[in-house]
Amino acid sequence: MTQSAIEATKYWLEHIVIGHNFCPFAKKPFCNDQIRYVESNILKPDALFEQLKAEFSFLDTHPSTDTTLVIMNETTTFEDYLDYLYFAERVLDDLGYSGTYQIASFHPQYIFAGVDEEDASHYTNRSPHPMLHILREGSLTKVLDVMDDPEGIPDKNIITAQTLGKEYFVQQLKRATHG
Repeated sequence: MTQSAIEATKYWLEHIVIGHNFCPFAKKPFCNDQIRYVESNILKPDALFEQLKAEFSFLDTHPSTDTTLVIMNETTTFEDYLDYLYFAERVLDDLGYSGTYQIASFHPQYIFAGVDEEDASHYTNRSPHPMLHILREGSLTKVLDVMDDPEGIPDKNIITAQTLGKEYFVQQLKRATHG
């Protein structure tokens, strides 16, 4: 049985992102049900603009929602996804939300530039579905202010991913999407 995009994303958050502490910001909003999950079939720029505008507005008027995950149901190559991400970041800036929100990126085929395609480190940003993660900058600042070594997060994540290995993450993402 294939799980819905939202169920798959929740599994991924709980077992990979939070389970391996890839993002120290994720546990609190996940446990407190402060994450908005939005499934999207939108791949056209005008419609994506309107959806992002609506999500920024939603976050503006719902302060108890800490973050939004816009989960793309349509299959996109990583290269096409990067175009959507670039567009989303332009929308964020054009609408005056830079400094209020930021967008993090996740994709099933995520590849860090300059890193071997088989390296397990890519799984720190691989998700069951392509998604745009809209984060409140204020929430990030609060967590970063009390962390001992926020600059060390990426290096720690790479070591964790490489220690667990690619096959571990392949199996976890299969569980996320197939239950």
